[in-house]
Amino acid sequence: MTLAAAFDQLAGRLVILIGGKGGVGKTTISIAAALHIAASRKVILFTTDPASNLTDILHGELRTEALDAAALYQRFLERNLDSFLELGDRGTYLDKDELRRFFELSLPGVDELMAWMRIGELVAENPDTTIVVDTAPTGHTLRMLSSADHFRQFAEALESMQAKHRGMVRQFTRRDVRDAMDAFVDQFESEASRTRELLTDSARTAFIPVTLSEPWVVEQTERLTRDVRADGITVPFTILNRAIVNPDCERDRTHAARDAEARLRLAPTVDAPRSCSPLDTAHAITQWNAGVPPAGPTASRRRSDDTKPSNTSLAIARLTFLAGKGGVGKTTSAVSIALQLAARNRDNHYTVISVDPAHTLRDVFANQQPPPNLAVETIDTREKWRRFRDALGEEIDRAIGAITPGGMTVAYDAEAMKKLVEIAPPGADELFAITRLADLIADESQSGIIVDTAPTGHFLRLIDLPKTAGEWVREFMRILLRYRELIPAGSLAEELIRASRALHALEETMQSDASRVIVVTRPERIVIAESQRLIVAVEERGMRIGGIIANYITPENDCACDQSLRGFEQDALAQLGRDNVIEIARRDAPVTGLEELSGLVPLRS
Repeated sequence: MTLAAAFDQLAGRLVILIGGKGGVGKTTISIAAALHIAASRKVILFTTDPASNLTDILHGELRTEALDAAALYQRFLERNLDSFLELGDRGTYLDKDELRRFFELSLPGVDELMAWMRIGELVAENPDTTIVVDTAPTGHTLRMLSSADHFRQFAEALESMQAKHRGMVRQFTRRDVRDAMDAFVDQFESEASRTRELLTDSARTAFIPVTLSEPWVVEQTERLTRDVRADGITVPFTILNRAIVNPDCERDRTHAARDAEARLRLAPTVDAPRSCSPLDTAHAITQWNAGVPPAGPTASRRRSDDTKPSNTSLAIARLTFLAGKGGVGKTTSAVSIALQLAARNRDNHYTVISVDPAHTLRDVFANQQPPPNLAVETIDTREKWRRFRDALGEEIDRAIGAITPGGMTVAYDAEAMKKLVEIAPPGADELFAITRLADLIADESQSGIIVDTAPTGHFLRLIDLPKTAGEWVREFMRILLRYRELIPAGSLAEELIRASRALHALEETMQSDASRVIVVTRPERIVIAESQRLIVAVEERGMRIGGIIANYITPENDCACDQSLRGFEQDALAQLGRDNVIEIARRDAPVTGLEELSGLVPLRS
């Protein structure tokens, strides 16, 4: 089946979610699908990626919408906050001012919640339109899809608050009475249920994973497909992107054999053939999807020895972040740097840590042991968040029990408050990733911490966490310390104080000479444009750039398609306008072994 025929199969759906690992080509496939379907039906292309590059490609050819989580959350509060405050005032021991601060905090994770909600709104507002969703990379997409559970828990918390009021009315009047708040709770649950039902209805919604045939990408795509199906969402097929068609050299034939293995593992699959020119305009994508070859190859603009590493070096600090768009090679670059540091300084201790929920770092070391002086960490933030909630629930039980000994009100208050805590957004668990970095910084035995980050938009959200999460921590701490005489020493309140101090210390470190951000990019116009925006955003936050790695540069070879791409790549690299760029040539096969990884990123001795 051709890609165009596959899009025809999807055209009757109301929602088409395009997902996958960073760098597999989700945006290209999303645009291709939207342009194809738009020939016969209204289409909205909606991106949930906070660092989307749709505007770099499209110039009015499609109706598009980029997620504006802050504006959507503000609108959500304007519609619902008064009712939330009324219910909270009825059903918890917090007053309205405390509840208002709780709800108005700009929490990590609100992006995913608002993306999930907005998809439902777009369908309701445009019943004759297909919504094509260009999603964020894997980990954050799974968080977005789990938002159904969040809104279900939210509805349960609201119902628990109203249950206390109903119980009190029943006690005094001897009858059951429903009021406006009961109607509000029913409506809130109904709206959330409609979105859940929309996304799990195979006739209305489909999730399309996009993959490459590289082993790590295939493994992550298999996990993504299992998780999405476990959520009840239909996955009719997987798109194998950059598939080799008509190989004309040995490199292409090797790649084609890897494609065949991927098709067997991910069946059913649909091929999206490799293009020998950039797919960075709506016209180029439309022509490619229609099978029209590009006008002609562009000759290579550099000699074969020009992509060898120059004298440029990276500035490695005690805390070093590898940042960039999904799929540019942040994980392999982080591992390469960490392995070299550990090998050169065997008496020192280093940590390479992933703060990306997709945790590709875990795949690198799945069957290979790091050197003894290099620790490898991936943070199970969901489990840490669960333990945090459980501990806070115990605090709530103790505090409320001491305030109101005995009686119906205690049970309702405690239950309502615990449910209120449970509704923290799906990204709030990132708090534990950032506090773990704070712990590592405070550990004097650590000579260096190398951080493999989430893709651009989520990395920026993460480095903003010391401020935004600090506000969240301080709000909880303020609420608990209001009843400090009820909370024993060594309890959660003290842990919150410690976390607040750690976040402040980490923020100071990130804005000092002890920290650097190394930007990883690829020689493609769209990726470089995003990298340039990332550099500006990092510097605006008071952090320092430690260098730029241009990864996956096509080497000189005898493959005609490669040489066409190489010419375009050299033009794109010139747009960086910087001399301190380390160029790394693309290998014939993915770099997976630790020995080869240790030589990937050239570091000066």
